[in-house]
Amino acid sequence: MKRMLKGTITRHRGYWCLRYRERIREGDTLHTVQRSKRLAPIDAMHKTRRSVQPIAEAMLEPINKTTSLYVAMRFGDFVDRVYLPFIESKRRPSTVRGYKQMWRRYLNPRCANWLMHDVEARTIQILLDRIEHEDKLGPQTMGHIKHLLGGIFHFAIAQNHLPRGTINPVMFVETASVPDFDGRAYSLEEIALMLTVLPEPARTVVATAAFTGLRAGEIRGLCWEAFNPGTEGSLGVVRVLRSIWRGRIGEPKNSRSKASVPLIPQLSKLLEQHRERSGSPASGPIFANGAGNPFDLDSLYHRQMEKPLREAGIEWEGWHGFRRGLATNLERIGVREAIAAMILRHSNDRVTRKHYIKPPSIEAVSAMQRLSDTLTTMQTPQLLPNCSPEAGKQGDTQARSRWVQ
Repeated sequence: MKRMLKGTITRHRGYWCLRYRERIREGDTLHTVQRSKRLAPIDAMHKTRRSVQPIAEAMLEPINKTTSLYVAMRFGDFVDRVYLPFIESKRRPSTVRGYKQMWRRYLNPRCANWLMHDVEARTIQILLDRIEHEDKLGPQTMGHIKHLLGGIFHFAIAQNHLPRGTINPVMFVETASVPDFDGRAYSLEEIALMLTVLPEPARTVVATAAFTGLRAGEIRGLCWEAFNPGTEGSLGVVRVLRSIWRGRIGEPKNSRSKASVPLIPQLSKLLEQHRERSGSPASGPIFANGAGNPFDLDSLYHRQMEKPLREAGIEWEGWHGFRRGLATNLERIGVREAIAAMILRHSNDRVTRKHYIKPPSIEAVSAMQRLSDTLTTMQTPQLLPNCSPEAGKQGDTQARSRWVQ
């Protein structure tokens, strides 16, 4: 047997195999393991060890190019000990929670024992196909899982946790395309009805969501220090300075989200009345519970909103429906997409168009009614009674002549 750098080529069950020793980190300990990989079948093209030596060298090249101190890591150890602790300080709490849930539920049981530098695109493709089949997940969830895997390998490569020259294997993996999100937007008519049937403070919270387009966490994070009701003839403004998710105070979604949002006079008036009912505070959360902490909006819905909205025949689409509603209602009154994107603090108007502007059904019904009214005023053809198949050609000719007349 011919010795190679870090490996030996040997025969095994009709194949040329490469055997070598590799250091692997298991938790806090290092140990050496014997590895074996198939190179090629023993056939007419691969009769000797020399014929498969280039294959072996190519297989070992990524490891041999690295420093002699390189230590292989199990995928599970890397994610739990390196990646997840790192992103906890770089991502929003809700994002970190989603990553951890996907890792623990779908990935960790299936791929924790992988060796990082051994992972290939086909390995990940098989993994994703298996998850989709066994857990019966939709395209959107599968897209999230693929994105997480891609982020893990991107971080490992960028931080030199993988051999130099490694290509992110997730780049070559395919999942089903994600359909356009079909979330509904609240129409102006629905919002007006909500403001009629809802009690306070739910009424003012809904008005704030509907006429500012703030995200739920941003509404919870609003404080009186950032509120300016404006003067007569000028719009008020509220500055979005923070976002609160499950009691955790953090920054808004991105730098563009941390901005001032104009307030129409109707909303400024509602907020001023809400401040008076709350004892005219000068600071603290705008929407606070009895303990002075920000409202839990889901709890507010179940306590004050669920029954009145159901009785009014309004289908609840969640708090984000107000954000989509603002984009849709702005377009409805002729506001350009680029301006709507600025108001919603989107990075570009493509996001606004694709995910937020949802033509409401009430306008579709109105459009079809106008079409019907127009047709009624026109001279329409009289249907031919008792038209037999034999008279088909003649009937068609008469019908066309009546449309022309």
